[in-house]
Amino acid sequence: MDSLIINKITITVVPFLASLLIKFLARTMKLTYINFEKIRDDWQRGKNVIIAFWHGRLMFMPVMYKGNGVSVLVSQHRDGELIARTVRRFGISSVRGSSTRGWFGGVKGLLREIKKGKDIAITPDGPKGPRFNAQMG
Repeated sequence: MDSLIINKITITVVPFLASLLIKFLARTMKLTYINFEKIRDDWQRGKNVIIAFWHGRLMFMPVMYKGNGVSVLVSQHRDGELIARTVRRFGISSVRGSSTRGWFGGVKGLLREIKKGKDIAITPDGPKGPRFNAQMG
């Protein structure tokens, strides 16, 4: 099979299956919000928030987010496209960019989303690790 066809199938099927898995897992787990009151108060006052998820926890962001609209910063690589298409199934928009590629466009995109009144979500630990340690950029 032609690799272009395989890529098109992958980019369509994987986000669909990932969204089903996320929805299923969300029904089987108990979510605990710690110190959520401050964020909820900011939302009630119409303020934007910046939400940070570790890379290993990003999968559950669509079911944990309780605000009025969020845009997530995702890489311009192929895995970023899969993430963007998956979160879109939950009504979440994405901005493309990373610390090494397209960072300026990513920052501009996030600022545009903030001006629209959206919250933004980022992953501070970078895809190359180390896990659970904030990285520059």
